[in-house]
Amino acid sequence: MVVFVLGSRNQSYNFWIAGLVAIHQRENAFRDKYERYLSATPFDADRKRKALTAVAAKMARVAYAVVKHGSDYQRFFEQPWGATCFQRTSSPR
Repeated sequence: MVVFVLGSRNQSYNFWIAGLVAIHQRENAFRDKYERYLSATPFDADRKRKALTAVAAKMARVAYAVVKHGSDYQRFFEQPWGATCFQRTSSPR
């Protein structure tokens, strides 16, 4: 994971704590990612640590993208597994 290797300890710790807060919220993309990661083995402590690390890395990527592009955060941008995406269809004219 490049984000944590190149970042400082404080940044890693802050994203870790932010990940903990995010997975305890009711509805957000970070909690969904955490739950998808744990769906196979929900009581494995090592798997929970890896899931939280994945959430913290995602938060770091989102924060970087928001700062880099100067855009607002779009929650639930990614679709859950098995969801149907609505695509624009071109109508013949």
